Amino acid sequence: MGHAPLPDSGFLEDWAARLRQAAERPVVGILLRGSHARRTATAHSDVDLDVLVGGAPYAARRAYLAESAGRLTHVSVAARDVRSWVHRLGEPADWAFGLPVTAPVRLLWADPHWRPRIDLPVLCQPAEPPRLEEMIAALGKAAAARAADDRLGVRLAVADLARLCPSVLRPANPSVRVSSRRAAFAAALELPVAPPGYREDMLLCLGLRPGSTGQLWAAAVRLVAGTLPLVRPYAEVIAEAAGTDLADALVDGRLDRYVAQLARPAAPRPGTGRERSPVPAPRAGQWVTVPVPDAPVTGVPSDPSGPAASSPARPSRLDPAIAARLRRTADGLVAAVVRAHDSGEVLMVAWMDDEALHRTLTTGRATYWSRSRCEYWVKGATSGHHQYVRSVALDCDGDALLVSVDQVGAACHTGHRTCFFTELPVTGAGAQ
Repeated sequence: MGHAPLPDSGFLEDWAARLRQAAERPVVGILLRGSHARRTATAHSDVDLDVLVGGAPYAARRAYLAESAGRLTHVSVAARDVRSWVHRLGEPADWAFGLPVTAPVRLLWADPHWRPRIDLPVLCQPAEPPRLEEMIAALGKAAAARAADDRLGVRLAVADLARLCPSVLRPANPSVRVSSRRAAFAAALELPVAPPGYREDMLLCLGLRPGSTGQLWAAAVRLVAGTLPLVRPYAEVIAEAAGTDLADALVDGRLDRYVAQLARPAAPRPGTGRERSPVPAPRAGQWVTVPVPDAPVTGVPSDPSGPAASSPARPSRLDPAIAARLRRTADGLVAAVVRAHDSGEVLMVAWMDDEALHRTLTTGRATYWSRSRCEYWVKGATSGHHQYVRSVALDCDGDALLVSVDQVGAACHTGHRTCFFTELPVTGAGAQ
């Protein structure tokens, strides 16, 4: 459908005169906004008018159905005192997903005294500061609703979270200005620096893609967890908006730990018999974790200072011949030293139990056991920094593994190629 022409001058002049006569206060200006001012209106578009009045703070909204040439037009009139209207130009627009606004406007009539201040070709409003604190709070509300089995509460909270996410990602992205809510939405979905799967997760959280409550929760966690490493270099900007403690927590990893804490599967509600959620829970910025069902622990000494475990701590499908050669910690784990297959560079150290080793050997994807969250995680499942396994070797004592991988992107959650990037001074004999 083609764009509709601007309302004819007679229609606009009549409405300007009508509004000036009906106003309860002296009118100092009338402006045309919206799709007609942008010249993108269709035959169904509203006519949006701002009526600026003098005097004390004032705001009102009126709606009319105007008939012209046998056709009805919806006229929306927003009245506001001129000083607060000018002041609002210095504030972010609440519909712009945190992005800065440059929206065309057309002056229909103005008092000569105010004309120089309100006769603007465009209305410019600044970007919203990155609302990281509010986004984290929204994830907390979603977690609480999930624990209470409040499905509607989860959906409302993750929708709020998705609306906040573009403002948090904005410092990491090229500058963009929008002129309408539709343009703001399109720009928010197409941010070039964003977590993996960002567009689909946004649509899911905003309710524009079908999905279960569990899928919405997992998408919300991915959005927050994937956003943190992207905005970590902009901690100073976060500090200006939310204070230094939140910025410090972003840098030192406390915020990642808090998100991981929220992402853990909800415990069963007393008396409900409901099992733990099977939804994968990503670790902030890096890994997808898979909950492990409760099972009796075998082969683990009750005294942690006692001898190493001779049996796996969790059920596993690992080849018994391989399992028999492992010498595990009291937690049923062996250390996994990960190196780059092509260069031999040591990338990271993690932990595997029998089942993690089984999954690593049979899927070709490096899978580890998280001691802090008691969950499995697959390297790169959220971040895209995958580890494709080329070989696995067991050391002579059976208590360590050497995993050779093709590393995609950074191995370290800080964004470094390797976790071993901090050089320590060696001053002893032979240091030269």
